[in-house]
Amino acid sequence: MKQSIVRRVSVLVVCTCSVFIMMLFTACAGVNTGTGSTGGTNSIALTGTVQSVNTQAGTVTLAVNGQTYTIGGLSSADLANLQQHLNKTFTIQAAQNGSSYTIVANTSPVEKDNAPQGTTVAPTQQNQNNSTNQPGNLSFIGKVQSSDANNVTVLMPNNDTLSMSINSLTKRSDFPGQIPSGRQIKVSAVANTDGSFTAKELKAVDQKDLQDTQKLSEVDFQAVVTSAVGTNNVIHFQVGNKSYSVTANGATQVKGFTSLQAIPANQSVKLNIQYNGSNGNLIKVDNGND
Repeated sequence: MKQSIVRRVSVLVVCTCSVFIMMLFTACAGVNTGTGSTGGTNSIALTGTVQSVNTQAGTVTLAVNGQTYTIGGLSSADLANLQQHLNKTFTIQAAQNGSSYTIVANTSPVEKDNAPQGTTVAPTQQNQNNSTNQPGNLSFIGKVQSSDANNVTVLMPNNDTLSMSINSLTKRSDFPGQIPSGRQIKVSAVANTDGSFTAKELKAVDQKDLQDTQKLSEVDFQAVVTSAVGTNNVIHFQVGNKSYSVTANGATQVKGFTSLQAIPANQSVKLNIQYNGSNGNLIKVDNGND
């Protein structure tokens, strides 16, 4: 009799445990244990170089280990920042749904490049929204990234990009129609009071220009110094809504000032800078009021 009771109790325990295990598996069946996976959407970190920015579509294209990924859902501030950092390396937290990618909410692209000494630092979100915009102009030879009837974006020699509006006053006799992407052109642009830029002149380059490697790597700025030049010889300057810095060296020509340290804040200056990538070599600085 006792053995019969024991057997019944054992069967009951086994059944109870089996039911519990089945309930546990059922509860876990709806959970995807893949990293960053929720409801069929995977969250992954994409690290690669910025190839292009489409402000109309709100997307950026990264080159990652030989493959390209287009990521959507970026804010206008993130797009503006990325547009100033073409060919730089960024990490973006993206939600993958099938073959499409969208930036994870409440995250922003993170730059992974370290700016070398004397480099030009492209505008950040802070100074993109800075209410203080400085007058000035700049000229260079660069490659067209995109254009339409009213706007053109050109890659500068320092790997920055300049977006400009085109109006009836823009001299563009070499380009009566839309300027093709990838075309090298001469650019002269002026800063507007709101910090944006207008193309003053857009010209075609000739074979002589294309063979002049120095001219192809130079940018001429007329800008405003944002802080007095110290003993480190770093000149911080701004034109429109773009802020830059460059370090003078022993070969830098200084005109209109007794020394670099004689350049005060809010001083208008003319700067000729030669670039190797984003690394700037200050060739000449002059008084912008002369």
